[in-house]
Amino acid sequence: MMRPLLLRLPRPLAKAWPLRLLLPLLLPLRLRLLLPLLLPLRLLLRLRLLLPLLLALLLSPAGMGQEVREVDGKRYVVHTVVAGQTLYGISRHYAVPVARLTEANPAAAQGLSIGQVLLIPQDAVDRKELRSAPKFRATGELVHTVAKKETLFGIAQRYGVEQTALIERNPELVGGLKAGMELVIPPATAREVPTTAAAPARADNSRSHLVLAGETLFSLGKQYGISVEALKEANGGLADGLKGGTYLRIPAPPEPEPAGGAGRNATRYEVGLLLPLCLDRNDSVHAADPDHKGLYTVTDIAGQFLAGARMAIDSMARMGMRMDVHLYDVGDDATVWGPVLRKGEMRSMDLFIGPFHRGAIDQLAAVAREAHIVCPVPQSNKVILGHPQVSKVISGRPDLVRHMGRYAATEHARENLILLRPDLPAEKELQDQLHRAVQGALAERSDRLRDSVLVARPGKRDLGDLSGKLDAARLNVLLVPSEDVEFVSALVTRLTPLVGKYRIVVFGMPAWSTMDVLEPGDLNKLDLHVPAASHIDREAPAVRAFVERFRTLNNTDAGPYAFLGFDVTMYYLTALQEEGPGFADRLDRVVTSPLHMGFRMRRMGIENGFGNESAVMLEHRDMGVHLAR
Repeated sequence: MMRPLLLRLPRPLAKAWPLRLLLPLLLPLRLRLLLPLLLPLRLLLRLRLLLPLLLALLLSPAGMGQEVREVDGKRYVVHTVVAGQTLYGISRHYAVPVARLTEANPAAAQGLSIGQVLLIPQDAVDRKELRSAPKFRATGELVHTVAKKETLFGIAQRYGVEQTALIERNPELVGGLKAGMELVIPPATAREVPTTAAAPARADNSRSHLVLAGETLFSLGKQYGISVEALKEANGGLADGLKGGTYLRIPAPPEPEPAGGAGRNATRYEVGLLLPLCLDRNDSVHAADPDHKGLYTVTDIAGQFLAGARMAIDSMARMGMRMDVHLYDVGDDATVWGPVLRKGEMRSMDLFIGPFHRGAIDQLAAVAREAHIVCPVPQSNKVILGHPQVSKVISGRPDLVRHMGRYAATEHARENLILLRPDLPAEKELQDQLHRAVQGALAERSDRLRDSVLVARPGKRDLGDLSGKLDAARLNVLLVPSEDVEFVSALVTRLTPLVGKYRIVVFGMPAWSTMDVLEPGDLNKLDLHVPAASHIDREAPAVRAFVERFRTLNNTDAGPYAFLGFDVTMYYLTALQEEGPGFADRLDRVVTSPLHMGFRMRRMGIENGFGNESAVMLEHRDMGVHLAR
């Protein structure tokens, strides 16, 4: 319903602008175009005192094209239900309680139908609430304009929805809540909102009939070929009988079932997204510091992941996958995720993406023993121990070390391979893992220079016996499984001057890329190679297309967790669609085109879940980090 517009003009403006010029600027465009037809200009100049009345008339429901009907001396606005609208949404749009709507429209108590006509009682309108009432989209959903100092929690409470549902419906919230944003409000889910009031209007082939004076239930039943009992049932019983000027819902007979089961729906899957959105904590951060910019860190990570996952879900839906996706905020501690994971609905899911925390995964695995659980963030291999239905998709340090050994031995079997084993007890296990990986890969190469990798033992202050094992006639490939900053810094400092005398390639650990003591120029000289679980090539056409689409949908840039959300969700939804709920032991058949990571899932023991053996090799060159050539 449109409200009368109160105009207060500053005195200088009112004097400086003639009414004939001012009035058109104050009206909506469609009324502006009609103005010459409504009032001749000369008459306008003489009726300046009637301006507020004229505006009120033009902007009233009748003036804006909404029919106003009077029944038993009471005024009603006539509203026709469109697809997507709910009774609760209509009540918020017109600022009229649901109870008053169902009182005026008994049939609405049983749910809405597309095309149904409702009478909105004007004596029930809350004028204060009407001033900030949400508008409708063409889809039938409500749109709320965010005011200053509003919080996501407050908006969710106002409309009876979960905060997670707001974020799921409005991906741009990944960038934070801002005044002036327009949020699409999903159907209400709060307990105090009746289920029928929250249900979107259905297409049931019913129609609305305007009751005329003298009509009876018997005559209407004959007219439409239905029984009086069916009419009463479709209209809340009609305890008060028929009233002229009101609308009845005329039900359509149910359509017969297709013969032979034709038209049966394809399998529909239930998918749970369990993410640490930490919405309450995010609100508390902003409440404590109104000037705080951005989101709580964990909220930002989960929001980016969710936005990427939504794009994958939309892609799979367009390819025909039928699924219901349930979003849960599991927070970042057991007090939040505990009650969520104890919900009975967890046992009916076919796939879980998340949670992120090992404790939450342990608890979920004990409850949901049939559904596959995906841990999409870095965790130790302990997260899959004893949980055969859990996948860990981010390669851990042991996986990366094995990848480095296999890659170096395969690509450089004919070169001078040297494994550096300094006396660092804390890194002995890393050294052993790399040694085994190199030896295993060399054994498969018939063109290898030697059967075993050379081993050198440099110290923290010198190169030790490494100098004597460098070969001036061959490429020297140095394998350094160390994250000790002091050792790595000293080694790089001593190796860099040797680059002119020897050809050197160094294979180091991912942590080297974040060691501030290492100069990028030195890493370039040593042609440093490091293994990584993923890499975003911003110049790749598929990545550029994703980034552009992400920015369009979310009004913010795609970070690493957005890519992770897309790739992980796309891979496991594809597995579910192609192989069914028992896809776990057939993951080797699943092929997707990920944007920034690979999937080579392998079960880590009969009693355990799956780890990802896929990794990439990155190379420091041209003062940047790129995929190895």
